[in-house]
Amino acid sequence: MVRTPDLRIETRRTGGTVRCALIGALHQDNQQVFALALRDGLRARPARLSVDLRAVDLFTSSALDTLLRTRYEARALGVVLALDSPSRCVRRFLEISRSAPYLPVEDSGPARARRRSPRRPPGTPRADRNPVGPRHGTTFRRHWA
Repeated sequence: MVRTPDLRIETRRTGGTVRCALIGALHQDNQQVFALALRDGLRARPARLSVDLRAVDLFTSSALDTLLRTRYEARALGVVLALDSPSRCVRRFLEISRSAPYLPVEDSGPARARRRSPRRPPGTPRADRNPVGPRHGTTFRRHWA
């Protein structure tokens, strides 16, 4: 296990797969630690390198650069690289940067149930609103100087 102030990396080998689980923030300050952990996983020459990103809070361009470089190295060694259950911020970053086609995503973990707000009968207004609109006196007023 590798640990920095805002990133924890756990690497496990199971059969022909090396799984690197990342917990925390991926940015420029911990990019080298992240890259070394992935290279250590490739050094074992597994059939598959799985990068678990489900607990990543912050994903920056330096993290994307590290993943793309690792993909290139993995392809040269004949290792399959896959992102396992990326968090919402990672998925959004891959979508915006248009790099999703280059980094295959697999959702292997159990699906977490989405938290729902308490159910209200249809047509029942929310607590902060009446059927017509916001409560009296909470509307925005302009004050001209």
